[in-house]
Amino acid sequence: MNINPSSPVSISVVMCTYNGDKYLEQQIDSILCQTYPIHELIIQDDCSTDRTVTIIEAYQKRDPRVKLYINEAPLGFNYNFSSAFAKAEGEYIASSDQDDIWRPDKIEILMNHAKNHSLLFHNSYLFTMDIQQTMGKKNKSNVLYNELYLLMKPYVPGHECFFHRNILPIFQQAVKQENNISYDSLLMLAAVVSGPIEFIDEGLVYWRRHPQATSYHTEQKYNAWEGLQTALKSLSNRLQRNVTKRYFQAVSSYPFRQKYTIRTIRYMKTGSIVGILKACCVCCIQHKQLYPHTRFLQSCIKSFFTPLYFIRDCSKFAIH
Repeated sequence: MNINPSSPVSISVVMCTYNGDKYLEQQIDSILCQTYPIHELIIQDDCSTDRTVTIIEAYQKRDPRVKLYINEAPLGFNYNFSSAFAKAEGEYIASSDQDDIWRPDKIEILMNHAKNHSLLFHNSYLFTMDIQQTMGKKNKSNVLYNELYLLMKPYVPGHECFFHRNILPIFQQAVKQENNISYDSLLMLAAVVSGPIEFIDEGLVYWRRHPQATSYHTEQKYNAWEGLQTALKSLSNRLQRNVTKRYFQAVSSYPFRQKYTIRTIRYMKTGSIVGILKACCVCCIQHKQLYPHTRFLQSCIKSFFTPLYFIRDCSKFAIH
């Protein structure tokens, strides 16, 4: 993955669209006008019924870097991205939503940090309509990205990911088992087992937030007691346990380095209450990997409940 500074590195941007005509032009313009020129903008449309395809076709006529693919039948959000990545030619690939706005120097800044990283991810500014009125940055500066944390607490959206194409074979291993598995969670896991990853604490994308979006509603807030109660109740939800089981079965082939990560996966993929509780014990012992910035007792309790939090919260989007 070493980069030769004397020759430019080819960058592919992959965008998936579905009925996105309202904000699409603003996003495409922000990508094509990057200070570090991209090699191609691959857009794979999932059977839109509005003007999305017409807009893309107009860009395609003006700029040969725009490459449009239209699915014969709807693939769904996750599999649309997972299959579109396979069409990318660039050495590095950036994932893009259809309705955000990129900072013009996003790719340039990421390339300055690329070195031999398997993946870089960056911060985002949250906004609804006007990028001059943001709601602050999405991530704190002290984010964690060790393999156990990324496994049990997936939090990085795809539009923040910039990765080397070498991670794609590992990435696709899980996709072959579960087409609709969370593509952005897989990107982080495939990258962390492939080489070094790094967080760039700069808001390089203005991330448009829609109240009706799936990700908007998965961030439900609980007080401490409610959180523990709802987490315990999730054990009785067979549907959510089954989704969790399938997710961990799909990622179990990844070459994780840490024994405690491998044990956690082994227990979680059973889908049984006993197996999940064993995973709770492993996470409790490894509490410094999950909650290093909290007091000892609080860290242990939160870590013990982390597998239950996964069932309660992450099963809603892990396979969707």
